This record gives sequence, structure tokens and C-alpha cells, in this order.
Amino acid sequence: LVFYTCGICFRVETNDDRHAQFVRNMFTVEDNGLEHTADWTILHNTDLEVPEPKIYVHLDEHVMLIAGTTFLGEIKKGVFGIVSFELPTNGTLPMHCAAFTYQGNTNLMFGLSGTGKTTLSSDPEYQLISDDEVAWMQESVQMIETGCYAKSEGLSEDTHPTIFNAVAKAKERNTLVEENPGAPNARLSYPLNTVENAYEMQDFDHPKNIFFLTMDAQGVFPPISKISGDTVRRFFETGYTSQMPGTESGSNEIKPLFSPCYGSPFMPRAVKEYSDLLMNKIHANDCNVYLVNTGMDKEGRRFPLDFTRNCVKDAIVTGRADNSEQVLETLERLI
Repeated sequence: LVFYTCGICFRVETNDDRHAQFVRNMFTVEDNGLEHTADWTILHNTDLEVPEPKIYVHLDEHVMLIAGTTFLGEIKKGVFGIVSFELPTNGTLPMHCAAFTYQGNTNLMFGLSGTGKTTLSSDPEYQLISDDEVAWMQESVQMIETGCYAKSEGLSEDTHPTIFNAVAKAKERNTLVEENPGAPNARLSYPLNTVENAYEMQDFDHPKNIFFLTMDAQGVFPPISKISGDTVRRFFETGYTSQMPGTESGSNEIKPLFSPCYGSPFMPRAVKEYSDLLMNKIHANDCNVYLVNTGMDKEGRRFPLDFTRNCVKDAIVTGRADNSEQVLETLERLI
């Protein structure tokens, strides 16, 4: 299986048909793979006997080995980790974020697993660029993937119509791949072309608005705040959220979680290298940045999904007064 993303050619060799379909869902696979010379090769084997799951990366040979695990996300995040290592050398920022357009503007939405990236970016009124990984190039924003990998817990036609309909279409086409069905961290993989309001692969304008999502279980942050300057850098470099039960396998309690760049395991370079790129691009393109609390209010009640969606849309359309000082003080107390 051979595909290109962000100018890098990948070859994935897997022994498992389910993982092969996952690759076809998440990336645009070339018809004649043998005619292409790969920059990176990913060797994936579910039968290789190792004491525990292993991922080895040889930076000089441009080879990744994934063994001892059937988790679909290892291939997806393996590609993102390689892209995140390679792209900054030419001034491109790899981002663990969703991207969408609304009323003619490109918008980015950063957030860790469970904060609502896929759910919020798949709003029926938006046109989806990507639900999880995007590259901010010198001249444009570009998809890294051409597929989606959504959590299935609580999925319904009423609350998540775009995702629900995409999953149904993928099932009809026999392209849907399920991860841990019935478990709290279950996920569904489907191609972007099953999403009714999604774009095909292309370049997009620089973002006008950037949203940092935090699932704040302590209820100390407002539902939405405009932030700027050092506050933006601090939130990006710490990546605060609350990890909820079931967000990741083996997680059964609420606890604070800090993941720099909103994706620390997949960002192998120094945090400052990524944050410098982000701040430079924000300043160069006059972007608005907002912190969105998708978690609890002061009374311990979860903000309703429709309320958060409306907060995001209102910020895009009318903007907000800057609230950097207050939210930065709150973050520092948590740290």
C-alpha cells in the first residue's frame, strides 16, 4: 500500500486485511504501488511474537516497525509521528487538530482525545477538511489524512448526524473498520468521501480562527475565552485537559492531563520548535485564538453539545473580548 501525504511517499506492508482497509480509509492509496519509490516504509505485523507491543523507528533508514499489537491507530499515528519529525525543517507546522470552513473562513480546532475535536468539527453547518491531523504550510493549510477515525460511544443520528450518516454510508460500501466495538474507547474508521459535507484533497487558505479545546472536569474555565500572546503559547505548550474514563484504554478515573502541542507522543522534536512555528504563523496571518471548555461548568454540569457549538460559531461570526489574563492565571494554578 503506497500513498503520499505532505510531499512524503509512504509504503505500508501489513499482514492483516483489516489494517489494510484502515490504511485505504485514512489515506489515498495509489493504484500502482510498485511504480513509486517510498521515502518511508512502515512494516506492520500482528503475528510477530514480542513480549509486548513495540514500535521501532530507524531515522537513518526511514523504516518503522509495528509489532505485537492489533490497534489500528498505531499506523495512523506512526505516519503522523514521521510527518511531525520531517515537516518543521521546511517551515511547515504539523498539527494534531481538526480543520473546517464556515462562512468562507478556514478554522483549526486543537484538542486531545475525548475533548470533542471530531464531534465539533463535524457540525452539519461546517465543511470538513480533516477531523484530526493537518499541516500548516508556508502558503496554505493541507490535509494529512483523507479519512476519519471517530469515537463511537454515544453516537446517534440526533447528536452526531454527520458522523452517523458517514458511518452508515461506509458500512454500505464495505469500507467501515471498527475498533474495539462495545468498549468505551471504541472507534470507527471511514473514508472522508463518505462525509457529506467534506472536501476532497486540496490546499486551503490560512486559518482565520484557532480553537484550543479543553475538557475541563473541574469547571474552572469559562465556556469560551479569547486568548492571545504568551497565553496562546502557554496553553499550546502545556496542552491541558482532563482525561475522562474510557478516553484511552485502561483509564478509569478523571485526572488532569498535560500533553504539549495537544499531541506530545507524536511530536518528536522540541516543544519550542513547534510553538515557535505556531506563534509565527498566528502573527503573520492575524489569527484569532480561543480556548473552548467542552467540559463542566462551575456547578459540575457538562456543557451541552449544542451550547458549545453555538459558542464556537458565535466566536467565528462576531468575535470575543480578550480574556487572556484570567484564563492564564487559572491554568498556572492547575499546573
